[in-house]
Amino acid sequence: RPRRCQVPSMEYPRVCAPPGPSFAVPTTRRAPTRAVKSRAMPSVSASGAEASTTPTKKRKMLALHGKGGNAAGFARYMAPLVEATAETWEWEFVEGPHSTGGDGRAWWNLPPGVRTFEASELDGIQDSFKLLDTCYPFNGLVGFSQGAMLAAVACGRGIKGGHRPSVAIIVGAAWPTAHGDDVRKLMRVELAAAEADGEMRNAVPEALAEVVPPSDPLVRSLHVVGKQDTTNPPAQAMKVAEAFSCAELLEHPGGHVVPMDEKAMRAYLKAMR
Repeated sequence: RPRRCQVPSMEYPRVCAPPGPSFAVPTTRRAPTRAVKSRAMPSVSASGAEASTTPTKKRKMLALHGKGGNAAGFARYMAPLVEATAETWEWEFVEGPHSTGGDGRAWWNLPPGVRTFEASELDGIQDSFKLLDTCYPFNGLVGFSQGAMLAAVACGRGIKGGHRPSVAIIVGAAWPTAHGDDVRKLMRVELAAAEADGEMRNAVPEALAEVVPPSDPLVRSLHVVGKQDTTNPPAQAMKVAEAFSCAELLEHPGGHVVPMDEKAMRAYLKAMR
């Protein structure tokens, strides 16, 4: 079962969500490109000169907005986390391939009044799979709402020949019924990897095996659940979390939103360690 997220009591500057209704991805005039990349500025010393320390290679995080949002709006909303991880992660905010009208985008289309967890088919999701394939390689996925469900499916089915991100932060998801088998595939792959790890540990001397820590899951995941989420109810998010091995759980008192308070920020930083 998912574990409640235990975040360290570290100091972190207060981060406030943008004003407005409880909606995590404000719409904006959409940029002509389909992805928005966020890169940190070079380190600068007190004298203004560029720091001489050798930079480490950054990992890449792909961010997937919710239905009706877009890459630029999600990038602005997530800016505090982008800034907090700028030394170790490069972010790319990807635009859904389907229009919902105006500046809004989606990862698949649904009939009027039908929810993803009710749908027997997710029309257009194959276009989103192809888009993720073109974005590979990347090391992590952050998704909200429909983007979170796409991230969960991608972790299970694999990307570009079976690759999987090492980190997934899944916020406000529901169970994607039409592709539930894809999500469940992850657990089967995780169990096979754990068995292989156990066989290798059995092949080394017992004294050495005792001090070698077990392998991490293939996908280290954090699942963020709003207790007042009426769009994708908590039970739906929990079902997604239970399909992941050693899933961490962060519950917040809000609704269908990406929380950006101190506790949430600490949890995100822990997941992206």
